[in-house]
Amino acid sequence: MEKVVRVVDRLVDILETVAGVLMVGLTVVVITAVVSRYALQVPLRTTTEMSGLIFAWLVFLAAISVTHKQDNIAVTFFRDKLPGPLPAISEVAMKVLMLGFSAVLAWSSFQLTTAVMDQRLPVLQVSTAWLNGSVAVAFTLIAVILLLQIVTDIFFRHLRKPMGEVLDPTDPAAGQIGSGPQ
Repeated sequence: MEKVVRVVDRLVDILETVAGVLMVGLTVVVITAVVSRYALQVPLRTTTEMSGLIFAWLVFLAAISVTHKQDNIAVTFFRDKLPGPLPAISEVAMKVLMLGFSAVLAWSSFQLTTAVMDQRLPVLQVSTAWLNGSVAVAFTLIAVILLLQIVTDIFFRHLRKPMGEVLDPTDPAAGQIGSGPQ
């Protein structure tokens, strides 16, 4: 199981790097669009479709990383008040619900992607499957990550990773850059 966890960790690291490269690409495309439209008075039609494609992949790759690191926004007030093993049980139950949602979304988006395979974006003339495929790929990987987290939470607790860092609202330095442990 430790090997599987390491492989998934490495895969997410690679996807984070790809997301970083996409962010740079998106920045370049948007700056090019603004300069060409407003400074040069020659709008480039391709920049709108390119930025949409890049943005979709960037968002969904980031969602994979957020799920893997368990950095989702969560209100844990009630869960933290539960006695005994109930907080851990509720955490697993929430992941099971998320897994179900992710599986349905992955399946539906896969069907949509295959259905629109022959449709093309008007300017770039690439298949719209490239746009819809970002959802299918992301939620498939999110489902795999959630399944791994559920199995780890139940059977391999020593391999569990803590949920994202929780900010203490009473700490005046909470949320400030550089306020974390040194």
